[in-house]
Amino acid sequence: MSESVVRIALPPAAAPGYDVRFIAADQLLEGFQRSDALITDTNLARHYPEITDSFDRKVIIPAGEKSKSGEMFLHVVESLAAQGQMRKGRIIAFGGGVVGDLAGYVAASFHRGVPFLQIPTSLLAMVDSSVGGKVGIDLSAGKNLAGAFWHPTEVRVCPDLLATLPEREFTNGMAEILKYGWIADVDLTDELIRERISLQHPRLQGVIRRCIEIKRDVVEEDPEERTGRRAILNFGHTVGHALEQILQYEHLLHGEAIAIGMVAEAQIGAVLGLPDFTGQIKQTFDLYGLPTCPDFPVDLDQILSVMKRDKKATGDGLATSLLTGAGECKLYTNVPEPLVRDVLKSLWHL
Repeated sequence: MSESVVRIALPPAAAPGYDVRFIAADQLLEGFQRSDALITDTNLARHYPEITDSFDRKVIIPAGEKSKSGEMFLHVVESLAAQGQMRKGRIIAFGGGVVGDLAGYVAASFHRGVPFLQIPTSLLAMVDSSVGGKVGIDLSAGKNLAGAFWHPTEVRVCPDLLATLPEREFTNGMAEILKYGWIADVDLTDELIRERISLQHPRLQGVIRRCIEIKRDVVEEDPEERTGRRAILNFGHTVGHALEQILQYEHLLHGEAIAIGMVAEAQIGAVLGLPDFTGQIKQTFDLYGLPTCPDFPVDLDQILSVMKRDKKATGDGLATSLLTGAGECKLYTNVPEPLVRDVLKSLWHL
């Protein structure tokens, strides 16, 4: 198999497999047809008018997490219908995680399901959200609570697109890359600590590829999150998602919230008697300029209330993915709420 392709093989009952292809910028529009429709955001439309102008049918949404809403979902569906988008046409998601999640959910719903293709433009989307078929929107009760498993027909990864990424957005994506090392690959963790990966680093594409391979392996084992295996990808997300929601998706980027969540969940694991990686994770995040605790007032009651509604929860206490060893992770349910409260209160000096 070509080094520029990562194949995602899924059980026949789940969905057809698909390729994640590393491509050059001049291949981005290869094979697109007039029947295809583009979904992107205002920032990308400004940076890449040659992409948006190549599509007769398109919907440009406001940039930012708040566009992952029911209102925006209906706006996009209505816009596509008004533009005459047909069932045979593909939906092209050109953007970061918000665009990909929203466009994928639109594709899963429009005409009861149409093909879609992901072109991730952020580091976070390249290594995480564009692969695996989880699409959806946020509800007032919690993040990603409405959605579907709807796999793309192809993912096109073009590292050249990262050139327009602000430094903070690049660091935001590094949080998910560091997560992959902690949950599944000690060698990747060692590499990321040994030498700080930057936008210009020659190993960046190799690191992106390794993260996609890790996610592929997990998704192939548990394509629709039935066994709990796929939940390891949510290390840091139970606390992180709660932070994002109570802040109404302002102040913290997704990766920043997840970084804070990873520190907290590492400490929760340590208190439960699992190996303690809290100090090492803090040091690594300091190296990359990621936050390790909130620098603003936090209402613990609000945080815990949101955590109870996390989609991993079973109704029997809190659920979170915890490190069981270096490069190892497992979903734990029935985590006592008072223990989590004490850990967050201590870590965040509340």
